[in-house]
Amino acid sequence: MNHNRIFITGASSGIGAATARTLVNKGWQVAAFARNAAALEALKSELAEATGTLMPFVGDVTDPESVIAAVEQAVSEWGGLDAVIPNAGLGYFDPLPQGKLAEWHEMVNININGVLTTLHATLPVLAANKGHVINIGSLAARQVFPNSGVYCATKHAVLALSESIRLEYRNDVAVTTINPGAVNTAFIDKTTNESLRADYRPQFDEGMTAEFVADAIATALEARGRGVFSEITLRPDRR
Repeated sequence: MNHNRIFITGASSGIGAATARTLVNKGWQVAAFARNAAALEALKSELAEATGTLMPFVGDVTDPESVIAAVEQAVSEWGGLDAVIPNAGLGYFDPLPQGKLAEWHEMVNININGVLTTLHATLPVLAANKGHVINIGSLAARQVFPNSGVYCATKHAVLALSESIRLEYRNDVAVTTINPGAVNTAFIDKTTNESLRADYRPQFDEGMTAEFVADAIATALEARGRGVFSEITLRPDRR
């Protein structure tokens, strides 16, 4: 039986794109969901000769109908799903007293509600196939850092969801939480606090590659039948 069918959100850039690329090259069937249609098409073209396949879906995790429709189409096409990565997320860095309510709400809508929507749409089919959830946490899922209180709160929520799945789907769904530190992607560019963005930019520039995180995700998925990585914490090598 094919156990290599996966749905990934936020798949057009960063960790999502790196993971889609890694898994398609390993022979996976990847449903790649994101807002950026051009980036998805470029990724599909890049992987045209790979051993796996990439099926692009343009949509927004804050729009439940688009998530549900994409999941249903992928299941219809492939006969099921074996894994999901609700990867779409963003962070805004600001001291709480200067925090912008619209940014707080956007983080909650994408980092929590988007994950909830993706899980709600996929958990029944994952349970039917003894599948795997890979949640993207952060070091912020275990710690609280200055200037990122609301972001940390969203990642604490993701970790709590992982633990709930582990308890309530114990016999049907494996769950892994990936907790990366700084990754060299465009993540920090969303921050509208210019001084903090400038201060944090070198830390992210010297961070891990998205491909390193993707390799950890592949390791967790490939452990099927031998054991489950409940959490994988990744930090940049500062040596």
